[in-house]
Amino acid sequence: MRSPFVWAAVLALAVSLPCQAAGKQDLPQIPVRVDPRVELLSIVFRLAGNPEYSQGRVPAYTKAVDEWFAEHKDHAVVKQAKVLRGTFGVSYDAVASFAIHLDGIDAPRFATGLEPRPARLESRWTVADARTFVKNLGDFAADSKAVKFFAGQKELYAHAEAQMQKVVAEHADLTWFATFFGARPTARFQVVLGLLNGGCNYGPSAELKDGAEDLYAILGCWQVDEKGLPMYGRTIVPTLVHEYCHSYCNPVIDAHYKALAKAGDQLFGMTEAAMKQQAYANGRTLLCESLVRACVVRYRATVEDDKVAAEEIKDQHQRSFHWTGDLAALLASDYEKDRKTYPTLHAFGPKLATFFAAAGPKLEAALSKAPKVVSMTPANGSKDVDPATTALVITFDRPMGNGMAVVGGGEHFPKTTAKASWDASRKVFTVPVELKPDWSYEMWLNRGKFDSFRSADGTPLQPVHVTFATRAK
Repeated sequence: MRSPFVWAAVLALAVSLPCQAAGKQDLPQIPVRVDPRVELLSIVFRLAGNPEYSQGRVPAYTKAVDEWFAEHKDHAVVKQAKVLRGTFGVSYDAVASFAIHLDGIDAPRFATGLEPRPARLESRWTVADARTFVKNLGDFAADSKAVKFFAGQKELYAHAEAQMQKVVAEHADLTWFATFFGARPTARFQVVLGLLNGGCNYGPSAELKDGAEDLYAILGCWQVDEKGLPMYGRTIVPTLVHEYCHSYCNPVIDAHYKALAKAGDQLFGMTEAAMKQQAYANGRTLLCESLVRACVVRYRATVEDDKVAAEEIKDQHQRSFHWTGDLAALLASDYEKDRKTYPTLHAFGPKLATFFAAAGPKLEAALSKAPKVVSMTPANGSKDVDPATTALVITFDRPMGNGMAVVGGGEHFPKTTAKASWDASRKVFTVPVELKPDWSYEMWLNRGKFDSFRSADGTPLQPVHVTFATRAK
């Protein structure tokens, strides 16, 4: 989802079939497709200005979308999308959830109706809003001749589908889900490629009229080949597994949420900046993501090996899911080894509540040992900075190591005029800059996997979001 400019270390190191075993050529493959429902919703919310649907990395495709649909940017459904985002936060997975509940894009309607409300339709959609939106969406599809546009993209879609189909067939072992979570005979895996989503991925599910379940992994595209065509490799498999895990893990968190809520809110409060940077807005989402990420670790340990599982844990810790390793270890030792007591992850809910209740105090103790920023010049959040300022000065509470990670990019990232440097105490970090008047600036000290600001003993600084604005001359 992100492509930040980074100073690091030395300034700028600046489908619809049941589970099946990977690579089994005698079994039918899980189908991969570009889904017009997902693309249509992505286009609407792209026109509405949602940044998560404005990250397309396939140049010819995004250009074609913009040229074809630009004249409809003021359509009623686009206007409604803007209101829904501003009022109820309809964005990210809420958009994907709506798409998969439709029966198509030619005169779309809800596959199971809206009375009663579909149980798995994301909660940010009210029935009244959904009913109006689907009508407006149908008008938009007809007015823009969306079906004709999608038909004209069939060669691109086929190329992307073939690329991902090969990855799924050769590298994804989806039999693990039934083994790990317990049998779910009505569930069918669906792989959908969202070509406007960039690095955003979603894992919604829908229940059909016949009781079957469609579990979706809607995968963005963040890599293209030398011709600008979508490119997928085996490194996307953990993301695929992650999105499917949501269909198993989120209901577990919701079923036990009363016992989990306090701990989730506490952990969120301690990691709020890092969580919001990843578009996770509350304790419930943190809990769902935490359980999913620990399950992905167990997938990688089981299907791959302990070494890659350890790398997965390290990556999640860098994303501020500091408890991932401990939770994965609990799943391995208590859940996986005692399936008589815990036949499904739902049965393990009380153990999860105990784990998360202890995770907050443990993290608090760990964070108390982490380095801290004691002052900044200009001050973080200041609104009246002298544009003649020539340096950003950051002071830490203890001697730091050799690394540095000032993360950001674009027009609101300060322009540097020379190399950054430490003073003799290694507590004061100075970045020579050139600022302009009446302008806002933004950057991070450590962010995601870029965490090279560490104390001398190797403890990373928790991510610090830095903002300031200069006054007019």
